[in-house]
Amino acid sequence: MSKRRRSNRRSRTGGHVNERSYIEISDDDDDDHISIFSSESEEAEQPAAEPVHTRFQHSTSPKDDDNGEEDFISLNTEVDTRSRQEKRREERAELKRKRDEPLEEHSSYNPHACYPWMDLLSHYRIKQPLSASKLLQQEVSCFLQYIEPTEIEIKLRDYLVHRIKTAIQSKYPEAEILVFGSYSTQLYLPNSDIDLVVRFPPSVQVRLRRIAYILESEDICREPHIIEHATVPVIKLEDIMTKLKVDIILNSTSGVGSAQRINKFIKKYPAVRPLTLVVKYLLSLRQLNEVYTGGLGGYAIVCLVVSFIQMHPKLATKAIDPMQNLGTLLLDFFQLYGIMFNVDEVGIDVNGNGSYYDKSGIVCRNGKTVFSIRDPEDPSNDIGIKSYNALAVTRSFKYAYLSMTRKAFLLEEELEKNQHKRLHRETIDDPKRSSILSSFLYISMEFINQRELMNDVYNERRWEGQTAADTFSF
Repeated sequence: MSKRRRSNRRSRTGGHVNERSYIEISDDDDDDHISIFSSESEEAEQPAAEPVHTRFQHSTSPKDDDNGEEDFISLNTEVDTRSRQEKRREERAELKRKRDEPLEEHSSYNPHACYPWMDLLSHYRIKQPLSASKLLQQEVSCFLQYIEPTEIEIKLRDYLVHRIKTAIQSKYPEAEILVFGSYSTQLYLPNSDIDLVVRFPPSVQVRLRRIAYILESEDICREPHIIEHATVPVIKLEDIMTKLKVDIILNSTSGVGSAQRINKFIKKYPAVRPLTLVVKYLLSLRQLNEVYTGGLGGYAIVCLVVSFIQMHPKLATKAIDPMQNLGTLLLDFFQLYGIMFNVDEVGIDVNGNGSYYDKSGIVCRNGKTVFSIRDPEDPSNDIGIKSYNALAVTRSFKYAYLSMTRKAFLLEEELEKNQHKRLHRETIDDPKRSSILSSFLYISMEFINQRELMNDVYNERRWEGQTAADTFSF
């Protein structure tokens, strides 16, 4: 990437530049790319095309669906026979609806703040003929590029882990502090928790309260929450400097083994990482990404994605390149688990090449439907059994699939009218209108505030004076 292009990206994305690339960039100035009408007269010259029902295709096998029925809008020309009372009642209902409209419908709504990944999209070329599937592929790539942790965020996370290690080992030199979970698998979002396990030799007995006291005395946290009577006792704390949340457990080995298995999956199936990040972000927006609230934990999400890849016919036969079809695969994922998958009767096993099994009768303790996902590290452990909000998860997937499909058809229809060369100016200028993912995703204020805080911490060097900073390279 040229220096000028990188500089432009930085200015358009508030300083966010990520070196991990999901996008193939063309430096050929002769390539066709997304364009808009330069004037209303140019738009008028374009012949109108009949609306055609289209569908997504994988990039290696484009086909036309000539048998699809035409979509149309029925115009109602009947005489209005409503009474005056009925009209007033409907007018009042309309006024109430407008009062209750979400923020995005009002003039103060800023689409660029909610959908900043669309700014990245404008920097990349897409070869003609344009299609909704091509736009989705590029948009998913830009979304991933945006939510990836930046170098600053990675460095400050590393420092927080180093600081906790330094504090504990200053009192217990024999202690071993290991990371697990999303931090060790690189599947974390900028506002994700950090999971740590502290191990001691059998001869050393240390309680969680003692660890919490050490961290609090080092000004790493205030009033850490200690859950001693849980299945796995844990310390939950928030770092004072970065506001990052940390979970600490004692003398456990299961989390580390799970992380190693996930890393093997990522190496074997390259699409696991990008698909998992999008799904994790969606569930975090819906507050369905924590097991203790009935949602799916990170390990379970990875297993859903792995099973999807293993059972996908075109991926299993290597008929398509998954990294060049992330947009379509995301749609397929949401369709499978949101509409097609029978949560009540089918369980998931990702061992070997993957399989399904009969899980009839397996429900949560309160009788609610759950995903049944066999732990690849321990077949006797079901990592989905505690996710009692499984139906809310499937509803989120279904909504994502239906929203994406509807939005993609609208863009495909617009491209059809323009011979698949361009979108209208008003579509390009409005990120929400031109985005397919915006139909169910947005960047939350929590995400934005966390990213801004990390930048402030780094730029102001707020770690200066801390003991651990002397032994860490920034």
